[in-house]
Amino acid sequence: MSTLRCRIIGLCATLALLVMVVATPVVLVAIRAVPSPGDFSPNRLTSPDDGTLAVAVIGVVAWLAWLVFTTAVALELAARTRRIRVPHLPGLAIPQLAAGRLVALASLLFVAVPTGSQVPLPTPTVAVVPVHTTLEQPRINHIDTVTPTVRLAAAPLLAEVQAQTDETIPYTVRRGDSLWKIAQQQLGEGRRYDEIVALNEAVLHGRPDFITAGTVLRIPHVTPSAEQETYVVQRGDTLSEIAEVQLGDASAYPTIFEASREIEQPDGGRLTDPDLIRPGWRLTIPGHADGDEPDEQRPADPSAAIHADPTAPIDREDPPPTSPAPTDGPTNLADTDGTSTPGWLLPGLAGAGAILAGSLLIVLRQHRRTQQRYRRPGRIIVSTPPELRPVEKSAHHAGSLTAPRIDVLDKALRHLSTACAMQPRLLDAELGTDSITLHLGKPAVLPQPWHGERTSWSARLDSDFGTDSSHPAPYPLLVSLGQSDDGALSLVNLEELRSITVTGDAAVAAGLGRHLAAELSLNPWSVLVEIDTFGIAAELATIDPLRLHHHDGPDAAFLERLSRDLAAEGGTEEPDRFRALLTTAEQDPHAFGEIAKILTAGVGRPGGAVVTIGGEASDDTVEMHVTSIGRLVIKALELDLVAAGLTAEEATACAAIVDLTRQVDDEAIPSTPEADGGPPLTDQAGAIRLPAAEPRPPGPAGPASLLPLAATTYEQKAATTTADVEQLAPVVPPDTASRVADRDPDLDGDLTVWADPNSRIPRLTLLGPVNARTAGDATAVARRKPFYVELLAYLALHPNGVTTPQVCDAFGLKPDRARTDLAVVRRWLGIDGRTGELHLPSARARAGHHDRGTAVYQLQGVLTDMDLFRRLRARGQSRGEDGIADLVTALDLVSGEPFTELRPAGWSWLLDGDRLDHIMTCAIVDVAHIVTTHALSVDDFELARRTAETAYRAAPDDETSRLDLIQVAAATGHADLAERQLIDDIFNRSDDGLGPVAVPDRTAHIAGGHGWARRTRASR
Repeated sequence: MSTLRCRIIGLCATLALLVMVVATPVVLVAIRAVPSPGDFSPNRLTSPDDGTLAVAVIGVVAWLAWLVFTTAVALELAARTRRIRVPHLPGLAIPQLAAGRLVALASLLFVAVPTGSQVPLPTPTVAVVPVHTTLEQPRINHIDTVTPTVRLAAAPLLAEVQAQTDETIPYTVRRGDSLWKIAQQQLGEGRRYDEIVALNEAVLHGRPDFITAGTVLRIPHVTPSAEQETYVVQRGDTLSEIAEVQLGDASAYPTIFEASREIEQPDGGRLTDPDLIRPGWRLTIPGHADGDEPDEQRPADPSAAIHADPTAPIDREDPPPTSPAPTDGPTNLADTDGTSTPGWLLPGLAGAGAILAGSLLIVLRQHRRTQQRYRRPGRIIVSTPPELRPVEKSAHHAGSLTAPRIDVLDKALRHLSTACAMQPRLLDAELGTDSITLHLGKPAVLPQPWHGERTSWSARLDSDFGTDSSHPAPYPLLVSLGQSDDGALSLVNLEELRSITVTGDAAVAAGLGRHLAAELSLNPWSVLVEIDTFGIAAELATIDPLRLHHHDGPDAAFLERLSRDLAAEGGTEEPDRFRALLTTAEQDPHAFGEIAKILTAGVGRPGGAVVTIGGEASDDTVEMHVTSIGRLVIKALELDLVAAGLTAEEATACAAIVDLTRQVDDEAIPSTPEADGGPPLTDQAGAIRLPAAEPRPPGPAGPASLLPLAATTYEQKAATTTADVEQLAPVVPPDTASRVADRDPDLDGDLTVWADPNSRIPRLTLLGPVNARTAGDATAVARRKPFYVELLAYLALHPNGVTTPQVCDAFGLKPDRARTDLAVVRRWLGIDGRTGELHLPSARARAGHHDRGTAVYQLQGVLTDMDLFRRLRARGQSRGEDGIADLVTALDLVSGEPFTELRPAGWSWLLDGDRLDHIMTCAIVDVAHIVTTHALSVDDFELARRTAETAYRAAPDDETSRLDLIQVAAATGHADLAERQLIDDIFNRSDDGLGPVAVPDRTAHIAGGHGWARRTRASR
């Protein structure tokens, strides 16, 4: 039906309103149907009626009907003008309904779009997976123009359309829906259906009275008020359970009942009995915006999912142009599972940038290993400053999933280069969640475990690619460019493309250029690539100063020298270095054009690539076209992707975190605040700190120290230094020892409970693979235990309690979901049999709620091995030389490397504040070093060996534990083993696959003191 009909319907409704509101009183006056008090006098009422009384009664009824209808119309118009809910008049629902519908229909006269100016929304395209056809010849010819064999899908939506829908949400019409019903259910007022009509003129084609199931409409996004929120009843819900989850108190269900009684439910019913609620009903949660935290501001409600695969495309509000989200990607889980994207997540390191995140995480882990090597006993590696925590957390969040895949891809390609007689010409690759797919420039036959034919081959990520990774990477210029609509990450071999021009949107192109420079600097197969940037990616200058060089200008001398070198290196020999040049179109196009000609004209491997950002693509370059909404189209490879990209701020943060972790400084372990506000007694590793402890005197320290002999005695017997002994084994005065004993009278009882396999007290393991044992309802966490173990750990590591907004921020949850998950943990932990109270009480029940005006979730009666370890260390140190037994007991709690086997993409909150995972790793090594030093001094070699091995399992990269193992081997007569360990694990140690790292001063001092260096040189 045409828009003209909408106009006619609106005109008729407007005329009807005018007749009822204006013409009705005129007619009544004209026919003299204006009742007066005399018409109802006693005489008139008791005398036979000649028709006058009947006319008067009809007149009264008519005037009252006119007054009611006119009032309803006035209220409707006023409410629509002010965009507020229409107040309901008791007993007048029918006239209000009629007035509302007439006003809504009348508005069609004013909101319909003329046919001549109607601009329909573009038809969404079906998500297209890049199609790779089997070709007899290479798909790329650097002389001739390549015509793609598959037509690419157009960009799914225009930027202008996207901007128009920022404040709307999609709604798919279901069978039996009408616009009135949709408005009633989604907007709270059926009369607001004209707003849906106005937003969907092109979709409805002028027929608001006819919609079909499956139609996707845009409807206004209704934000819940600050005072209440809506909860949709699920099957099996009860009001008391909803109150427990939503308000933290099951007895608060009457408030939900009272707030929801007047709501007209989707099925037409109303809440009249608190014991009868039906699935799909909507309940108002009073005060829900404040939830359990009445004095705290509620966090924003982001729109993307953190618990989904971080490599999946993400949605963002106002996405930066350099790393936009796809408009037709997978369904966002945030709409259905109560999760959201946290504010700290850098979009350039998620979704299409997930391979860069994984590569960054791999480099950070390499640097952390070197930092642990240089750490001195009693100290920890330098923590990340607050301004760089978002980039570290983003790399952990997305990279924890992609880093293992990157390792497998690297190994698979190295294996491929050795298993094939002739190295395959790789054009591009797809990295999925469980497989790798390669697309070749020429047909080839690949060995097992690859399967496929001609130019397309795949292998599962869990395939056996061998263990030898010493072969050089065959494709150093392989980089990720984006993500396909099915979620696969797409990588392209720039060396095969040789000369590339990125056309299209300038901001998106610049973001892609920064991404390429960052990834070539970080990914594990590009260590032989030298990157030179001109006019772009200046923010990345410090990410790898040895390989990435930024040029502010064209640098004619460098380009001339490079041209000569490339011309001289031509031939069939394998290049021994590779080059990537990234430049903007404004930077001396002639010089870069000459370099591109040299690369494209060569008969052998070019060993390099030139990427020009901006400008127009020529016939001898491969065009990568980017759009303003972040799509990347490479016709020569038949790829249509969500483009990867880094903003300038994201690039700066990436370079800064890499440069920071390259430093090898250490710092003091932070102290643990005392509950009474007094001076700290211990640090967060459990060690008694100065001034509660006293410095060791010259010579023997006496029985008040864990190591009572002179420091020089321990230097001769163990792999330690005087500084180590002074730091780890000070003298503890009697008053400090008394304070330690007085503040922890329950330690032995808690150790007994921990060791009792039949105990019903919840126990959380953190000093090894993370796990938990509880006596509550295990079915509550079935198939979701890793997540709930993490949530339990978060609560345990915040002993003063956490608020709902804090949980939401840490886990990327919405308040409803956070309260639900906390209720699950409450059921899982159960009741403390010693006190009869819940291990996780309701937030409102905690004393903190009354003391600080803030409701907090706070565990009680839950044991952790980390807490027991620190308490044992403090008590052991307070007992002096008699405390070694407590330290041995503490080490018996260690089951491996702390905080391992974590949930993928989880635990990002652990990177905030004091890094307890780092602190406890250092604490285990330091305690083990004390015990090993003591054991070697008394020739207890079995204790020394067992303790050193415990430390090594907990911290294999810490040099202290390695040196302890070497000294134990030497002391027990295994000189050859000690020498081999010294050469392989100390002097030739490399944490990044490159040359050996310089030996730390402490290591050199210990090796020299024991004559290890002299024996090693003699053996050579």
